[in-house]
Amino acid sequence: MKTSSLLSAVVILACAPVFADDPPTAAVAVPEPKLATVEKGELTLVVDQTGRIDSSRKALVRFELEAFGGTVTVAKIVAKPGTVRAGDVIALLKGKDFEKKLSDLKIQVAEATERLAVQVEEQVVARASEVTNLERTERGLYLAAQKLKLLREYYDTRDLEFAALRLKGQVDSLKEQGEELSQLERMYNDATLETETKDIVLGRARRGMERSQVYNSYAHTDHDLFLAIDHPNAVKDIEDTARYAQQNLDHTRIRQRLQAIQTRLALVGAERALEELKLRLKDMETDGANFTVKAPMDGAMAISLPEVGEPVGARMVMATIVDPATLEVTGSFDLDALRIIEVGSVVQAWIPTRPESTGTVVVDEISPIGTAAGTGATFAFTASVRTRDGGWPLGAEAHLVARKVIADCTLVDSKAITAAKGKWTVNVWIDGKKVEREIRVGAQDGTKTQVLSGLSVGEKVVLADG
Repeated sequence: MKTSSLLSAVVILACAPVFADDPPTAAVAVPEPKLATVEKGELTLVVDQTGRIDSSRKALVRFELEAFGGTVTVAKIVAKPGTVRAGDVIALLKGKDFEKKLSDLKIQVAEATERLAVQVEEQVVARASEVTNLERTERGLYLAAQKLKLLREYYDTRDLEFAALRLKGQVDSLKEQGEELSQLERMYNDATLETETKDIVLGRARRGMERSQVYNSYAHTDHDLFLAIDHPNAVKDIEDTARYAQQNLDHTRIRQRLQAIQTRLALVGAERALEELKLRLKDMETDGANFTVKAPMDGAMAISLPEVGEPVGARMVMATIVDPATLEVTGSFDLDALRIIEVGSVVQAWIPTRPESTGTVVVDEISPIGTAAGTGATFAFTASVRTRDGGWPLGAEAHLVARKVIADCTLVDSKAITAAKGKWTVNVWIDGKKVEREIRVGAQDGTKTQVLSGLSVGEKVVLADG
């Protein structure tokens, strides 16, 4: 079975006709793509930016308290949204226990005022007492110094001489009594006086002699003690008294200076505490006045208060008042708009919801710092309305349209440009081939793009759909 199949295949191959080589196929012409020519011309730029109509003069009526920390609720809403004049009452608020806290604060101010007055009087009395104490201390120093001077100039020498004289007097007295006794004994031995008289006279003399001997023995000891102890101690006491008086005066002056500082600090602290209480009282009274919410200016008002009885949050905007006569447009410019518009530019404006409302605005401010938006950035602007026709409702969208003509620039069809990763390229048609080239571009109007470098006038570029 396998052998017959193989033979059949050989027969078929042998019977197959043999042909010569096929002739070459003719080349198919590649059609030329859609091309555009780089040319000189002018480029008209038109930017259309949007913003919101606002008032350049407005006031936000916020709920702000200076001192009161209790709950505040809406007692009554007096005004209605619409036109309002400065000073008109918008609403009445009520603070929980406000009157009691205000009364307590007034009492605290009165008490602090009285305490401060007492401190001032005490300071006056203390100062007078310090003056007296200082005078007394100075007097004590004067007396001590005077006594020390007298000691050195007079008493010291006098006391030493008196001590010597006392000792000498005692010695002389003993000597004299001894001599007198001896004389009496000799005299009475020779005399023929009665024995009784003789005994009386001699006995008296002998007893006096005995006393003098005792006094004499103590007199020497007293003199030695006086010279060694009593007199030096007395001199030292007087010297120490003078030194202590000087130290006491110095310390008194230091204590009085420190006491004056402490008293002054205490007085300043009391004054500061009183001022803080007065300021808090003033703030509380201001809070009480602010419970009557009033319009700060003339204009159109929108109310954003909660319902009656509901609490009012801190810094809540209770109403917004704007002056409809002073309008401005706020928004953001993209990078293309900044090619045309700058601070001071006068720009045409119109209102999409009211096409008949047109006017002009002057750009007053453009933020120098942009906000990221995709691959670009936007820059906040403020423009004041210079002229306007028809109604310009606050909060409505406004379009700002600006035009600029760039003359004598190199232009290329925008469809020939490919942008990727921050690079712009075109395919230049050279000798029937596409050659990719990087270029640098400028402004564009949606159809044409300004070429800053990379292309020359007259060159052909391939369109993207070609």
